[in-house]
Amino acid sequence: MKKIELKVNIHCQRCSTEVLQSATKLTGIDHISVDGEKGIVTVIGDVDPVLVTSQVRKTGKIVQIISVSPHKPPEKKPSDEKKK
Repeated sequence: MKKIELKVNIHCQRCSTEVLQSATKLTGIDHISVDGEKGIVTVIGDVDPVLVTSQVRKTGKIVQIISVSPHKPPEKKPSDEKKK
């Protein structure tokens, strides 16, 4: 599992939708999120970062890879035991 962060020029909701639709065509993706204000697309899954970048570039957007790191699932906090 990898966490891939991409910098994409996103100006409106339509741009965000186009980027999501193009990236979801790839197999091996578990989660995609788009932050339109910052222009960051986060992809989590077993997929090649270069494939994700080239797929998003097909929409006509300028894409840069910010980071690729192993995905760490959120840690579950142990529940407090009930005191008697």
